[in-house]
Amino acid sequence: MSQPANNLKSGFVVVIGMSSAGKSTFINAIVGEKISIVSSKRQSTRTPMRGIYTDDKMQAIFIDTPGYFTPKDKLEEYMLNSMKNSISGADILMLMVDITVPIRSVPAEFIDIAKRSKLPKILVISKIDKVSDFKISENMDLLNLSTYFDETIAVSAVNKMNIEKVKSAIYERIPYGPMLYPEDELTDVSSQFIISEIVRESICDITHDEIPYSVAVNCDELTERESRKYYIFCTIYVERESQKGIIIGKNGLGIKKIGTRSRELIEKVLEISCFLELKVKVVDKWRKNDRFLRMLGYYVDRSDT
Repeated sequence: MSQPANNLKSGFVVVIGMSSAGKSTFINAIVGEKISIVSSKRQSTRTPMRGIYTDDKMQAIFIDTPGYFTPKDKLEEYMLNSMKNSISGADILMLMVDITVPIRSVPAEFIDIAKRSKLPKILVISKIDKVSDFKISENMDLLNLSTYFDETIAVSAVNKMNIEKVKSAIYERIPYGPMLYPEDELTDVSSQFIISEIVRESICDITHDEIPYSVAVNCDELTERESRKYYIFCTIYVERESQKGIIIGKNGLGIKKIGTRSRELIEKVLEISCFLELKVKVVDKWRKNDRFLRMLGYYVDRSDT
């Protein structure tokens, strides 16, 4: 595309990486607001989410993708395919690597996906706040990997370190074009989706290890009532009665804790006042159920991302 008179640039930046590499935290730091689920649990991101960064020179739409893994059920097949589809529609590919995890632990197939891509490529080394005296020249595995990328940048999303450098690297490579979204828009997902993700994030952080991977959340109702206070009703789906018991907790304390944390985050992120009601329902083997996955939106066609 020819250079417009206002020099404005816009395009899509797909961010890929292993689970818990820090992709969601990084995109939230770029956008300046919380739009992606952040959890220490692996595979917390299931559906590609778009975070929109806009300044007077460019609009970069960041696509937060599920981390790479070998799929074991239909849900995980969807997650892997959605990540690959996101790459096909992007203008820039960004591979995020966690400095606290050995490069050799990243599957060769995943690195090959990045290597084979013909897109402009940026290698982002995350979580450098967790190491001292980081030097890429002293890490041969990282040094070898960086040769396949146009630029390598070490960042700390928590401390906002080198975030501006990443923006500059993107501006150099993103194509000229008009804004694709309104200037004040930070994401293209619905409020109901954000609410569902916030509740799921709360469950991930509060419950035991087995629960996060067997839970899904659907926001069934978001209604504005009197005094501009919203009523929100969400269903939490699990696969076994024992998981339902863990989420509800003794005397209902577990679900109360999840609800309180979720409501506080929802009110902060969406800037609303709300009443949140949660219900837990058992759906046996839902991660292997095509019809149920479609009901949750996991099989929505996202090939245009």
